[in-house]
Amino acid sequence: MTLLPILLFVHILLMVFWLGTDVGVFGSALRYIDAARPIAERKAVMDFGIVIDRFPRVCFVAMLPVGLQISQLLGILPIPAWAMVLAWATSAVWTAIVAIIIGKAGAPGARPFQMAERVLLVTVGLALWAAGLAGLDGMLEVPGWYAGKLIAFGCICFFGLVLDHSFGPVVSAFAEIEAQGSTPARETVLTRRMWVSLRWVLSIYAAVLVAGFLGVVQP
Repeated sequence: MTLLPILLFVHILLMVFWLGTDVGVFGSALRYIDAARPIAERKAVMDFGIVIDRFPRVCFVAMLPVGLQISQLLGILPIPAWAMVLAWATSAVWTAIVAIIIGKAGAPGARPFQMAERVLLVTVGLALWAAGLAGLDGMLEVPGWYAGKLIAFGCICFFGLVLDHSFGPVVSAFAEIEAQGSTPARETVLTRRMWVSLRWVLSIYAAVLVAGFLGVVQP
C-alpha cells in the first residue's frame, strides 16, 4: 500500500471529525442562550462546548499538511521537500499549542499560547491567500479550483480569528446574568452577541464546504 490512499483516507476522517464536532459546538451555543434552562446547566453545556471546540481546530491544523502532501504526491502543487518538512513541523507545533490551551483552559498561563495560535492563524492565512491569488493570477502553476481551495482555507484562518475575538462579549453577557440574574433585556443582549459569533461559525462551515466541493468536483 502506498502513502497516497492512506493520506486520502485521513483527509476524509479529518473532514468528518471537523464538521461533526463543530455541530456539537453549535448545539451547545444554542442551549447556552436558552433562557428556559437553568443557568448552571447552560454554563456546564458551554464549558463542554468550549472544550470540544478545540477538536475542529486540531482537525484544521492537521488538514493543512495532509492536504499539501496529497497535492504534492498528485503533482498538483509544485512544493519542494523542505517546504513539506516545514509544513509538517508547523502543524506539529500548532497542535501542541492547541493541546496546551485545552489543558490550561481558563488559566492565566494559557494567554501566551493563545497569542501564539493567533499569530499562526494570521501567518498561515496570509500565506494561503497569497498562494491562492498567485494561482489565480498564473504566477503559481496550479489549477484554478486548487487556488480557490487555498483561498477558502485562508478564509477559515481569519474567520476563526474573528470568532475568537467575538466570543469575549458573549462571556461577559452571560457573566452578568450569573451575577445579577436573568432578565429579558440581559437575555436579549446575550442572544444578540451569541449570534454575532455564530455568524462566523457558519462562515467557517461555508468555507469548509467550498473547499471540499472544489477538491472533489475540481471544476
